[in-house]
Amino acid sequence: MATIESKEIVDELIANDGAYRDDPPVYYIVQYDTIEGKTVYAICYSEVDLLGCLDSPYCTNLKMLFKRGAF
Repeated sequence: MATIESKEIVDELIANDGAYRDDPPVYYIVQYDTIEGKTVYAICYSEVDLLGCLDSPYCTNLKMLFKRGAF
């Protein structure tokens, strides 16, 4: 799992069904608030990555923004 702050990259990932340049495909993108109150995005490459985000006390106000192949 990677955490990014760039909404522009998130929008590009969503528009390209999880593809970004030569990076591995993204399967989930979750928006959440950090313990410091910042809004960030979890870029998940697998369900294991996703579970790490969902199961963390440091990730609050979770919102699923993208699931690859869902549309």
